[in-house]
Amino acid sequence: MNLVAAISRKAVFPLLINTRAEKVLRNFSGHSVLNVMYHGVVANDSTYFSPRHISSGQFEKHLKYYIKNFDIVTVSEAFNMYRNKVVPKRKTITISFDDGYKNNLDIALPFLEKYLVKATFFISGVCAHDMKIRTVWSDIISVLLHYYPDEGIKIGDERFNAYLHENTKEQIKGFMKKLPPHKRDKLLDNLIESYGVADKIKEIPEEVWKLMTRKELITFSRSKMVDIGAHGYLHYNLGNIDLKEAEKDLSLAKSVLEEAIQKPVFQLAYPDGSYSESVKDVAQRLGYENQLAVNYRLQSDGRDERILNRHAISSTTTYESNMFFLNFAFRKTGFL
Repeated sequence: MNLVAAISRKAVFPLLINTRAEKVLRNFSGHSVLNVMYHGVVANDSTYFSPRHISSGQFEKHLKYYIKNFDIVTVSEAFNMYRNKVVPKRKTITISFDDGYKNNLDIALPFLEKYLVKATFFISGVCAHDMKIRTVWSDIISVLLHYYPDEGIKIGDERFNAYLHENTKEQIKGFMKKLPPHKRDKLLDNLIESYGVADKIKEIPEEVWKLMTRKELITFSRSKMVDIGAHGYLHYNLGNIDLKEAEKDLSLAKSVLEEAIQKPVFQLAYPDGSYSESVKDVAQRLGYENQLAVNYRLQSDGRDERILNRHAISSTTTYESNMFFLNFAFRKTGFL
């Protein structure tokens, strides 16, 4: 961390939040609604393994701040406001989570129920089925990076040293995201076997990597604080793969989630925020009325009432920094 960032986190952002200066910042924005995105909530710091999860202590502080400063609506309600041009009188946010980590059920949900805050959870469809290792593919790569940080890792015919391709210097995860589904899945199976990932991941606390089971998902979906949407089936970068493969993945995710929770699934958050105009059309045809990006990728997105973008919460910064940048995000990422 550079000196400016360190001073900002320790002194500047706390001063701004404690003096309520961030309120002025958000009021200068012409937008009234912001979608806020998380992945998971953990009891103990997990950034040594993955930057996906925020600590339970910070998450509770976020909820208290949200309740005090904003109206909180569901993603579905926000889309209805957006399409009907209903501008709320008070700054408004939605809260959503991606992937379907078990910590959503074990740790995040009790806080949501305690403070009566609704959230939308975009679940990877594979949670409803059996898995070799109950995690997203990127956490398999995180296992390799955690246990073999200084060793060369061979992926098919490609070799990576210190996370980077030996020739192109591309990062491992970036390389995997570009692969067609059958090739990515085959290489993952090879990595799991070659590097003993199934045993290694058990040494990492489950709250960091484990996805919900079908039974847990069904229990989770029954909470009044929970709306369920889809996050694809096998977390492919849908904008990078063949359109037929993308349609197959999205269709499967919808059907297995609906069968499991016995409720319609009409909302979709794109894995890794990856999509194209054609993928949006396919998703709409399949019944995904509401679609969420991470950040808009296409020039048409800002005029497309099918899709909205989101502001991602960081797990590697302070509470005050997160709240400052959330208020700032209304200007760029907000709507209405």
